[in-house]
Amino acid sequence: MSKIKNKIQKAFNNIVLPDFNMNELKKRKGMVLVKKEEKKSKKGLFVGLSTCLAVCVCLFLGVFYFNNNMKVASIIGIDVNPSIALTVNKKEKVLSVKANNEDARKILEDMDLEGSDMNVAINALIGSMVKNGYIDELANSILISVDSKNSEESEVLRKKIVDELSGYLTNNNLSVVSQNISSTSEEEALAQEYGISVGKLELIEKLIAKNNLYTYDQLKDLSINELNLLLGSTRDDVTTSGTVSDKAYIGRDKALEVALDHANVSNPTWSSVEMDYDDGAMVYEVDFVSNNKEYEYEINAITGDVIKVDQEYDDDNNQMNNSNQTSSNNNSNNNQNTSNNNSSSNDNQSTNNNANNTTTNTTNITTTISGYNTEAQSILNSINNLGTSVNRSEGVTVYREWEPKIEILEEKVDNYDDRLESMYKRGEISYSNYHDYEYQLEHIENILERAEETLERKTYYDD
Repeated sequence: MSKIKNKIQKAFNNIVLPDFNMNELKKRKGMVLVKKEEKKSKKGLFVGLSTCLAVCVCLFLGVFYFNNNMKVASIIGIDVNPSIALTVNKKEKVLSVKANNEDARKILEDMDLEGSDMNVAINALIGSMVKNGYIDELANSILISVDSKNSEESEVLRKKIVDELSGYLTNNNLSVVSQNISSTSEEEALAQEYGISVGKLELIEKLIAKNNLYTYDQLKDLSINELNLLLGSTRDDVTTSGTVSDKAYIGRDKALEVALDHANVSNPTWSSVEMDYDDGAMVYEVDFVSNNKEYEYEINAITGDVIKVDQEYDDDNNQMNNSNQTSSNNNSNNNQNTSNNNSSSNDNQSTNNNANNTTTNTTNITTTISGYNTEAQSILNSINNLGTSVNRSEGVTVYREWEPKIEILEEKVDNYDDRLESMYKRGEISYSNYHDYEYQLEHIENILERAEETLERKTYYDD
């Protein structure tokens, strides 16, 4: 044992330790020793890169799948009285269905639309609304609102939905009001406050822009069919397809008849009838002119009762009456003063000629505009009665038959508008008459615009 111990001691004593400089060691205090790494093998590097690439591909595919299948691309609002919102993805598959009111919950009670095609879902919903009496011959309007961040995609989707509903437009006399919307948090809050959809809120805003006497409180409880009737010729960011039903009311012709009977007028030189909403009731605003006298009537759209009446002579007629009165006074004075008889007679003749010219201008203008209005309405009625084209070739043929008729009348109306402006500047017609004529010509232009839109829809014509 002692031998082993001696050997170990001897070996230990023979170990040579390096010379340590304590001062040098203190200087190196806190230094970091860097371990030199060995180069990795190419095989390990390849495995690492392959793993990263696989992760990136999986991540890309996951994002791609989410954007196309799970992400909401658009929200489709459907309003009749049931108010329903469909969220759809880029593939136009339904992601979710929301009932905005109790009537909508009744419609959706036995339906499972998630995962179905958008068009299949919309057709199913409208079919159910027709079956349950929410859409009928008395109220045939439906509002489609497309809410998407991309305005171009929103417009494509809106047209696609309206085209899909063309069968209902023809077979069930459906009227589709469609619009692209871009809802904000403020609008969503306001819609929630009034208990309506954002789509219906934006439609009401368009009506308020048309008539600033309207308010949200007045219009929020009206049906889509009633709002469609009030919409009339409004065309800013909203499109109407099909003819809105007014069968629940006395109708425009009857409203005009009631007003004419009340005024004891048989053949007005011009007339206009528009639906309006006043004091909580749907009414017809009836305006007409007879014997240079303007009449404004408000007729209850349901009962036919006369609510308001306003009558007045136009400015030209007042000028003529004043001239005739002046002539009469001059003639009386001339009987007392024969020395001025010839001069007074000349003045009277000049005044009467001016009055006659004014009356002639008014009559001719009214007759011309009335003729344009009749022609425009005839074109619109004829196009409304056209059947939907079965193929593009037939559609192009029908389109080329009717489009020139619309364009020719539009050009006539534009030229006549320019002529009236010149007459007004020359003092041949009064400002009030010129303003009235402008309104009548604008009404005709709106009729022609509706005719062209209907023609394009029925012929599937796309420039």
